[in-house]
Amino acid sequence: MPHSQRQSESQFVQAPELVVLTGDLVSSSKLSPEAVAEAIRALEGAAREAAAARGTGPARFTRFRGDGWQCLGPSPKFALRTALLLRARLSALGRAYDTRISVGIGAGALDRSDALDGAAGPALEISGRGLDRLPHGQRFAIAWENPPPGAGLIRAIFALADEISRNWTPAQARVFAAALGPLQRPNQEALARDLDIAQQAVAKHLASGGDWALREALDALEGPA
Repeated sequence: MPHSQRQSESQFVQAPELVVLTGDLVSSSKLSPEAVAEAIRALEGAAREAAAARGTGPARFTRFRGDGWQCLGPSPKFALRTALLLRARLSALGRAYDTRISVGIGAGALDRSDALDGAAGPALEISGRGLDRLPHGQRFAIAWENPPPGAGLIRAIFALADEISRNWTPAQARVFAAALGPLQRPNQEALARDLDIAQQAVAKHLASGGDWALREALDALEGPA
């Protein structure tokens, strides 16, 4: 093998399983360039928050095609939580903000940078194709290189979580973002203190935002802590 080829291959790390999230902003043409930039910053912050909380290494967040983005997520069991956190941080900016999210799970090759620009493999291809094929009106999707048992049920859980969370108000989204991000979910008193709002407001926002159903969905996918 030529030295240049060996050197090139040594710049990549093969991963048997990656979680790649690809998305774009909904109705971004109605947003100003400054608002689009603010939205991308919110998504990047959420991606890094998810990766840091679950000790999975850098999120490798990358922006592309103006309103598009891509990042690495934590392990597959946290895929829905990550998607919800991304939406929550974005929706907290206002009613005009939302994103489509396609999760792809499979093998891949990462270069040694902090971005995904040089990465390749099935996980990235599945994630990108999933976004391109996302039906009108649907915002969350998930697909695998090797679908696990119960893949259909997981897709259904994603669909229901999508439908519930897309109706969050900015105030609800702010509370859910604070609840979804940490490794250990804060209690309502802690959430109220961190957000500087009344505990009654936290309880109201969680209840009206479908918290009990989303917690059941996350527990089913994530299993024991």
